[in-house]
Amino acid sequence: MLKLIQLKYFVSTVEAGSVTTAARNLFISQPALSKQLTQLENELNCELFLRKNTGVELTEAGKYFYERAIGLIKAADDLSAEMNQFSKKHTIRIGALPSIGTHFLPAVVNRLREEYKIEVLIKDTTEELVRLVENNQSDFVFVQDATSNRNIAMANIFWEPYDAILPMSAISRDESPLSITEFVKNQLIIHKHPCDIRSFFENYCKKNKINFELGIELQTNESIVAFVSSGLGASIMPRMVSRNVKDQSAIIMEFADEQFGRSIDLFYKPSSKKLAKTIIAFSKEYISER
Repeated sequence: MLKLIQLKYFVSTVEAGSVTTAARNLFISQPALSKQLTQLENELNCELFLRKNTGVELTEAGKYFYERAIGLIKAADDLSAEMNQFSKKHTIRIGALPSIGTHFLPAVVNRLREEYKIEVLIKDTTEELVRLVENNQSDFVFVQDATSNRNIAMANIFWEPYDAILPMSAISRDESPLSITEFVKNQLIIHKHPCDIRSFFENYCKKNKINFELGIELQTNESIVAFVSSGLGASIMPRMVSRNVKDQSAIIMEFADEQFGRSIDLFYKPSSKKLAKTIIAFSKEYISER
C-alpha cells in the first residue's frame, strides 16, 4: 500500500535532482531515503528513476507518477488544513531560512506554542519559502531581503549586519571595522549554493567591482565555524549567528560598510493578517530585548 511519506520523499527527490540533495533537505540519511524509494518502486512494480552519476532522471512511469503524486500530496495537505477546525489547537506552519530557524525562530515559537500547534519548515532560500506560502504549504515564512509579492503580504521585522569570522591567526589585524576589500584577501570559506547569504555576497562584490577568490564551499554555519577556527580561511555570517559563536579559535569582526547586511522579513497570506500582527509584535519585542 502506498504511503504518503513515500510520495513526499519521491517528489522531494525529483525536485532536488539527486538523492543526496533530497536527503539533506529532508534531514534524513541518504541510505534511508534510497531504501524508501526502492520500496516505492517495488510497491508499484515499475522503475521510476534512472540513477546516474549526475543525479536522477525520471522514466516515463516516473513522470506520470510525479504529476499524480503532487496532486495527492496537495489534497492531503488541504485536508489536514481543513481538519484544523476540529482541533483544540489550531496548527500554524512557519518556515524560515536555516540561520533564522536556528537563532531567531525558537523564541517566536515559544511564545505561540501555548495557543497553537507549530510545524516548522526550514528551506535554504527565500524563493523556496515564498513558494511554500503561494502553494498553501506554509502560513508564515521568515525570509531575507524580500521584494514585494502581489499575492502575499510582507512586513519588515528588523535589519542586521553581516560580520566577518576569521581564524586566530588574524589576531594581529587592526581591530577597527574591516573593509570588504581587505576581507577578500583571505582564503574565503563561502556558503554553498543555493543560499541567500552567498547570493548577497556575490551580488555585493559584483556591484562594487570587488574581485574575490573562492576557497571552500560549505553547507552550514556550524561547518564554516569549524573550518575557520582550524585556520583554513575566513567567512561572513549574519549577526544573529556570529553572536552565538563560542569557539575561542575564531574571532568576529564588524565590517566598515554599514550597509553590508540583510533585512529579515515576514511573508504571509492576507487572510492571516490578524495572527501575523501577533507574530510581528512577538518578533520585534524579542529583538528589542537582545
